[in-house]
Amino acid sequence: MALNKIMVIIDPTCDEQAAFERALESAHMTGARLHIYACLDQQVSISDVQAEAQRIQTVLDGLADRAQTDGIEAVTELEIAADWRKQAVGAAARCSASMIFKTYVEHSDLQREIRTTYDWTLLRLAPCPVLLIKNMRDWSHRKVLAAINSQSPDEAHIKLNNQIISFSQQFSDAYGSDAHLVTAYQDRNHIPDAAELAATCGVGVEYIHIVEGKPADVIRDTADRIEADLIIIGTVGRSGIKGTIVGNTSERLLDHTRSDLLVLN
Repeated sequence: MALNKIMVIIDPTCDEQAAFERALESAHMTGARLHIYACLDQQVSISDVQAEAQRIQTVLDGLADRAQTDGIEAVTELEIAADWRKQAVGAAARCSASMIFKTYVEHSDLQREIRTTYDWTLLRLAPCPVLLIKNMRDWSHRKVLAAINSQSPDEAHIKLNNQIISFSQQFSDAYGSDAHLVTAYQDRNHIPDAAELAATCGVGVEYIHIVEGKPADVIRDTADRIEADLIIIGTVGRSGIKGTIVGNTSERLLDHTRSDLLVLN
């Protein structure tokens, strides 16, 4: 999948915009256009909504000017809505975004259990992959860790594995990074074959990590051990109980890893 247009979700309450900085860096490397987006929550208590909208538009215009000065094509979009999360999902579809970049918002495990978070909504409903930026720092270690479910016979998981492998190769090419693959297993009678996975993924066997344990724990620990800048993971469920279960790995990783997280759906 070509990275043609990056939709950057701007948090109008923050001075620093890590998602924009990462998107600008990526646009330089890939030639992608930027769609710089913000949504003013009309439920927030603001005495003068129009004045606040003007303030946010000024921020968006400033970011677009920075991109254009660097030779990057950029447009802005500002909406006012009751639920900015769903509004952002619709905006991504309308602008045909290849990927959404969003600064990560920290939540406790309890918060994720008792209410729907902004990240939860995006991961399940977005029409394209979502990159969540933990903090703005150079991807200095130049390592991408792609997590796959190598033992599932399910057609949807097989397709998703192929997407994840493809994205890891694209990112490693674009950023000059090493692509590592990790898979977790819990049945010692069916341990994945490292050489077979290496051949499938197109990497050396030294870049394959097969670890016993729960997926979220294995991915987190492997990312820490190899000092991965980016984790690529997938989710195949979007609603109901199934969506909750298959999304748990992504959600748990959000709060327990230092790496940026790219989620494919």
